[in-house]
Amino acid sequence: MATSALTISGALKQAWTDEELQKQFEDKNSPLSALETVRGTMIGSQAQVPILSGRAGSYTSVGAAGGALNPATGQPVTQAVYTMPYSWFQIELETSALVQTGSNVQATVRAKDLEVQGAVENTRHQISRQIVTNGDGIVAAVGTGSAGTTIPLVAKAAEGALYGYSALRRGWLPAGTSTGQYIDIGTTADTDALTTDLTQVVAVNPSPTAPTITLSATTTGASTQGTHFVYIRNPNSTTAANPELNGLRQIVGTGTFGGINPASAGNDFWQATRDTTTTTFSLDMALGLQAGVMQNGGSIDGMEIWTGFRQQQNFYALLQQKVQFPGEMNMQAGDVTKPKWNNMGLRVFPDILDSDWFMINKPDLVKVVGNIDKPTWASDIAGHNDGKSGMPWRQGFTSFVDAVVYPVQLGARRRNTMAAATALT
Repeated sequence: MATSALTISGALKQAWTDEELQKQFEDKNSPLSALETVRGTMIGSQAQVPILSGRAGSYTSVGAAGGALNPATGQPVTQAVYTMPYSWFQIELETSALVQTGSNVQATVRAKDLEVQGAVENTRHQISRQIVTNGDGIVAAVGTGSAGTTIPLVAKAAEGALYGYSALRRGWLPAGTSTGQYIDIGTTADTDALTTDLTQVVAVNPSPTAPTITLSATTTGASTQGTHFVYIRNPNSTTAANPELNGLRQIVGTGTFGGINPASAGNDFWQATRDTTTTTFSLDMALGLQAGVMQNGGSIDGMEIWTGFRQQQNFYALLQQKVQFPGEMNMQAGDVTKPKWNNMGLRVFPDILDSDWFMINKPDLVKVVGNIDKPTWASDIAGHNDGKSGMPWRQGFTSFVDAVVYPVQLGARRRNTMAAATALT
């Protein structure tokens, strides 16, 4: 047999087509990047936001003859309290990977660089997920199905309050036989009711009509849509979801937030306008949300529109039927970035769910940080890393271990100057 490129390949240095790894995913993590521009408030274990919750009721109007005044009442004050979650991502490298120099192998990336940079991006990606969802730890909603290793998620057509297909489309559940995300599946009261310890996602099927995840172990029972959900595995609790950041769906909502319940007497101010029933995007819908913001705040100064690509497309299509944009003459079309709302360009983020349209009053958001305000290596916090020594040795093993930690929380000074629609198709 004649010698060929195939038979001699084991003796040749590899010739790569590119100088770097070709990422197969969006990695800007835009919601987090946008909020990192907000000046952080440094705290210890919690942040307290002082709130003037309304007006006192002592006003009296009297005639020229005078008379008694209504009793004095103090100005109503309260506080919103936000606690800090800590996002961690651990990495471990064998000595053989760390000593790779590239002098005797043509490689596109050093193992350490790959893991370090990947850990930071992966952490930021999960934080972005938390920002655009509910703050309840739910990564995806499970569909109805039998016990097994292949688990159905909520299909695209049934999304709104629930989301399953969209979680896969956004890469919120990394899959792989050795690299898949560790998860729990259960109820809000018992988050691992259907899974055993160290269950991983080994494969995903992002089908719009029948999305599924395949697990490394069989679930302990059948799943029910609306009852069971996927959570990031919590090694610190047998029942509770991991503590996560407060999300926009929670902030721009009507439920308890920051320890204040809008349903309690005197707390009705502490809620945003959130439309959970409208399914079709319309100008009337958006105008109605804006009117609510203006009614409570008097203006829309500081407001930004945050949405995903689906509602950007719907907004463009709606306006395109009514006017011809100056930049789309000669039968040109498709520039969805041109339309503006009230002279504001839309901030369109891949992480935001297809169903969501947010009117965010950015000055009313609070970013809470510790004494670090970015992803930081645990070895740096401990003082073990002098910038040259690298990862700490795992004593008794031939490997080195480090972890990224990012303490950050999202809160609000005010909610009633924000609005959202979260059931759009």
